Amino acid sequence: MKKLLWIAILAVACSKAPSEKVLAPAAFESNYKSTPNAILLDVRTEEEVANGKISEAKNIVYDDAFATKLDSLPKQPLFVYCGSGIRSAKAAAILREKGYEVFELEGGIKNWKAAGKPVN
Repeated sequence: MKKLLWIAILAVACSKAPSEKVLAPAAFESNYKSTPNAILLDVRTEEEVANGKISEAKNIVYDDAFATKLDSLPKQPLFVYCGSGIRSAKAAAILREKGYEVFELEGGIKNWKAAGKPVN
């Protein structure tokens, strides 16, 4: 019985951990600005980035080769976004597996723009 209780507790804790790092635009911006050495990472295509990005964002396109592109990325906190949050969630999972601390922008740049946040 105790063993089942611990398994249930661990399952709940593990399932909630990543969602606590999915942040609405205002929280994403303030946490990024207040986190020392944080890196802002845009995982959209170059064509999407050409239509506007969040200032200071570094672009690494999320694709089948994404995991191999991370060698030069320092192990610093990452704030990741894409167009709507789908690709950034996939990228965040890979980044977390590689040992990065990752925060995701809820709803991607679409949500960012809707919140009236600036785009370059």
